Amino acid sequence: MSTWMVVTGIWAMVAVCVVLFVRGASPHVHPSDEASRDASGAEV
Repeated sequence: MSTWMVVTGIWAMVAVCVVLFVRGASPHVHPSDEASRDASGAEV
C-alpha cells in the first residue's frame, strides 16, 4: 500500500509539473489588448 502511495504521489507531481510547464510555455494571447488599440496602433 505504501509503495502505491509513493508511486501515485510521484506521478501526481509529474503531472502537475507538465501542466505548469505547458501553460508557461504556451504563448499568451490577450484579445482585450487588441480591442483597446485603434486603427493607428496607439492605445486608447
